Amino acid sequence: MKLPIVLAITAVFSWGSVACAAVPPLPPMPTLPPPPPMPAPQLTGIQSAVLLDINSDQILMAENDEKPVNPSGLVKLMTAYLMYQAEKQGLVQPGENVHVSNDAWHAQGSRMFIQPGMPVTMTQLTHGLLIDGGNDAAIAIAQTVAGSVGGFVDLMNHDAAAMGLQHTHFTNPDGLPQPGQTSTALDLARLSARLIQSYPQVMQVAGKVSYTYNHITQYNYNPLAGQNGVNGLGVGLAGKNSWNLAVSATRNGRTLVAVVLGAPSRSAAGSDASALLHYGWNGWQNVSLYKAGATVAQIHNGDWSPATVQGVTAGPVVVSEPKQQKTRLQTRFVPTPNLKTPLAAGAEIGTLQISWHGHVLKTVPVQTRSAVKPAGWFTRLIHEGESWL
Repeated sequence: MKLPIVLAITAVFSWGSVACAAVPPLPPMPTLPPPPPMPAPQLTGIQSAVLLDINSDQILMAENDEKPVNPSGLVKLMTAYLMYQAEKQGLVQPGENVHVSNDAWHAQGSRMFIQPGMPVTMTQLTHGLLIDGGNDAAIAIAQTVAGSVGGFVDLMNHDAAAMGLQHTHFTNPDGLPQPGQTSTALDLARLSARLIQSYPQVMQVAGKVSYTYNHITQYNYNPLAGQNGVNGLGVGLAGKNSWNLAVSATRNGRTLVAVVLGAPSRSAAGSDASALLHYGWNGWQNVSLYKAGATVAQIHNGDWSPATVQGVTAGPVVVSEPKQQKTRLQTRFVPTPNLKTPLAAGAEIGTLQISWHGHVLKTVPVQTRSAVKPAGWFTRLIHEGESWL
């Protein structure tokens, strides 16, 4: 059995001006270390924070990002996700009137003030959930989608596991304090990204400044709502002097999510989230490296048919890199050890590491362009002869 020969197609991308050589030539300058990226903002008095670029799916800044905390009202992000999912599946209709139970009517905390016998649609509940932070809306949605709050919580935890939110557990759909309900800044950022990617219409609702239902106008608890580019997402009060905030903002087609947990005040949470967004916009830029299906590696093995297998990207590859006057990205293909045939077309055969000055920014899967099967004895004989040419 021959060991496969791996040929990584390494790409180096550079931008910036190039100086012409002087005459006569000067001795080469010593190599200097790269300048540091824009300093990350200093966040004070918080429990944890994350800045995520949705387009590249990269974490641009993290502080205690896996520390378990009470997610409070940010639980409603999963409530909204399941509601939109139910609408997509045809289980509920946006314009249909919803039955309001006594439990929803008597919900504690922030409310949109629904009540039994008063017409309210799923669309109105969506606005009340995402703008007013209505706990009554959350309960009404849960009971409509799953038949009961308990059944809805089961769905919440099922989808959290499916999303890979390893440190998240839900106990209710509204975020009111309850033992066992926990999450992290990283999980909440991932949840925010999934919500936006799957149901971008959420940004048409969650970023609104106010909402009026039953002649009662309430204003968005998000302190950044209404600012240029801000389009979501949620706010929660975990305890006295402990505010949680998830903010999404879009600029020139690029969307960032800033999650701040445990800020001493709502305004402080807004200031920290604003600082994170500023850091993301001004300290980082996105580069499109590859289109879907681009060849980034080759593996040669004489016992395979074909003997040379092309490794391609599964989808478009976008990378967030620190803004610099001169920037260099490097790629390195890392094959999966002990690959065995047969391999179906699209089977994962390794990963592509994308680095900036030795620091890995992103890792993406690499797949086979076509199917691979074990070579027969005659084909192996031909490959053996070709290797001597």
